[in-house]
Amino acid sequence: MIISVKKLLKNVERFMQQTLLNKTFSEKNYEEALSLNDGLMAKIHNSNDPHYCSSEPFRTSSYALILITKGKLNIRINFEDYVLNQRDILLVLPHSVYEITDNSSVAFISIHFNKSYLKNKGVFFNSGETYRMSQDIQSHKFSLSKEEYNFIYYDMLALHKKLNVSKDTPQIKNIVHNSFLELLYDIFLLKNKQKNPTPFVHNSRTELTNRFLALVSENFKKEKRVIYYANCLRITPRHLSQVVKQVTDRTAGEIIDEMVIREAKLLLTSHVMNISEVAIELCFSNSSFFGKYFKKQTGVTPSEYKMSNNIAV
Repeated sequence: MIISVKKLLKNVERFMQQTLLNKTFSEKNYEEALSLNDGLMAKIHNSNDPHYCSSEPFRTSSYALILITKGKLNIRINFEDYVLNQRDILLVLPHSVYEITDNSSVAFISIHFNKSYLKNKGVFFNSGETYRMSQDIQSHKFSLSKEEYNFIYYDMLALHKKLNVSKDTPQIKNIVHNSFLELLYDIFLLKNKQKNPTPFVHNSRTELTNRFLALVSENFKKEKRVIYYANCLRITPRHLSQVVKQVTDRTAGEIIDEMVIREAKLLLTSHVMNISEVAIELCFSNSSFFGKYFKKQTGVTPSEYKMSNNIAV
């Protein structure tokens, strides 16, 4: 009976920890709000409103476009610090970790859209390309000239206005979708004009990489071996790593390690869990093995990282 009570208390404690983590690392009701709006939203943010923008770290499975209209925004992306200035535009990518560290003097407009919306409308964002973009801030954050800024700003305002039209209006969904596509393609055209991009071809290699990335995002806590994913995909580990490296410039093992370490950093900086609990959460056999793995990947021990990184919760 005593053992059962202890186990019950431990389960309650774990549930409370996970609830707090979910609250800390996700935008409040973000995904739910997107779903209620058919997967597409637009927001205008102004620092005059003290509640306009959360400063808590968040991780989302959706996309967003952020255009700075005034001031500057200090933001941390995957634990690296960046500054967005007026006329800068940022594409927020799924599964990355974001934290707005200073929003005291900024105004911006944002467009949010999820994978389901893109899929339903026949817009294809390749997972391999998205991953490759996430490794290079310059590929999803860039500055606009005054003329380009006005062009995109009014595109975003037009979409925001149409999204606030009554849903009973005839053809409003098609009107909104066309406005969204116009914005998306205008941004792609401007980006391509600024920098000659490396062409990204959809073929069997990218399809295999997409499937691998989807599997890793779902299973990286429990499965950290390349052979597991190779078996799921019915290919050899060597072939999997070769194909994934061709598409993402990272081997399969490097991608798995990156996802594990990103999650470990997120858990350690929260100070909700101790190191042993983080090791359990990430399915390591013990905290000693987790510590060796973490130091090999980052150069510091989990305790050193935990002490030097603090997120108030």
